[in-house]
Amino acid sequence: MKSGEKNASNLFARECMVSALMLLLEEKPLSSVSVTELAKKAGVSRMTYYRNYRSKDEIFITYLDDIVDSYRKDVASWEDKGNYNSYNNMLHCFQYFYKHKDFIKCLLKSGMGNLLLQALTDYVLGTYWEDREDTALYYTLHAFAGSLFNLYIAWILRSTEDTAESMASVICKIYGNGDSGTEKTGVKERAPIISD
Repeated sequence: MKSGEKNASNLFARECMVSALMLLLEEKPLSSVSVTELAKKAGVSRMTYYRNYRSKDEIFITYLDDIVDSYRKDVASWEDKGNYNSYNNMLHCFQYFYKHKDFIKCLLKSGMGNLLLQALTDYVLGTYWEDREDTALYYTLHAFAGSLFNLYIAWILRSTEDTAESMASVICKIYGNGDSGTEKTGVKERAPIISD
């Protein structure tokens, strides 16, 4: 098997294991899920599981890393990444992570919501804390990541019809972003459209 085929095969197996684990967690807690039933549900061998992971927790950790890495690459392609709390960034963030709401709900249900908080914090600091001497910004960015995490979790767990646009406006209001995304021209900034 060629290297590219092997990587594609591993990626597919990993996606199957994430999906299988999410399905199994609808029935029982993570501690009760065996590797054998996980592999069977995913349609892979136990050897494939052990080749990719050291623990069931690592399935979630790796998948979350992939989600955040994809987000980071997407934002890196923008000409202007803007301020960390701009309407444009917040709209994109809520649209992007909403696509993964079932996975994130599963993280929370398994008691691993802290992984998302840490991933958000690492992303915000890594992207916006450029002046390593600016301790005020360091703490501000930590507070911002916590606010973003809690607002996002409240949004997806509440299961309302609130839009990504309204949630972006909420966090912009919290952080005093003037009129929450409406520029002086009266037109909101537009983030790139997130497709399914």
